[in-house]
Amino acid sequence: MMKLIAPTAALHASWLENLDEWGGIQQDGAGVRRAEAKGLDLRSAEDFGTWVDTLRADERPGSHLPEGYAPSIVRWAVENDDYLGAIQLRSALVSRSLQELSGHIGYSVRPSARRRGVATFMLRSMLETAMDQGLEKVLITCDDSNEASRRTIEAAGGVLESVRQPDDFARELGYPNPLRRYWITL
Repeated sequence: MMKLIAPTAALHASWLENLDEWGGIQQDGAGVRRAEAKGLDLRSAEDFGTWVDTLRADERPGSHLPEGYAPSIVRWAVENDDYLGAIQLRSALVSRSLQELSGHIGYSVRPSARRRGVATFMLRSMLETAMDQGLEKVLITCDDSNEASRRTIEAAGGVLESVRQPDDFARELGYPNPLRRYWITL
């Protein structure tokens, strides 16, 4: 049975299998940028444990977050101790990149777990968490060409605000494609 859990170092091997499936690219909602910012090598068990501790600490307001980072909740979708994907809820849009590009919620599903309802499960669960956190609406974005994510967001009540073409700011931060911006009222 699929469930959402807080990140745990116990899933290091499964997470590495996921990393290999992605080919090492950025995984939305996984908090990988926090590891990069700290110079951590996530293939190392010790660094992976440090990263997991960082993700869990980032949930607490007042934790010593770098500028431009909001307190956030990261959860991993797992089934039988297999890592399937990640989702992240940011409590506020505290930077231009969050306001324009990333939004409140980001998620990714490992390639071998796609087309099984993982993204739908994660998003619906995290929307409940967002309500519990007192948010009234959330911004979610996806590449214009990502049909699966578009359908997932729309099925969860996402209302399209706009499709934005990438500008220099977006390209500099790794968003080279047109971006769909959706709002979900909770």
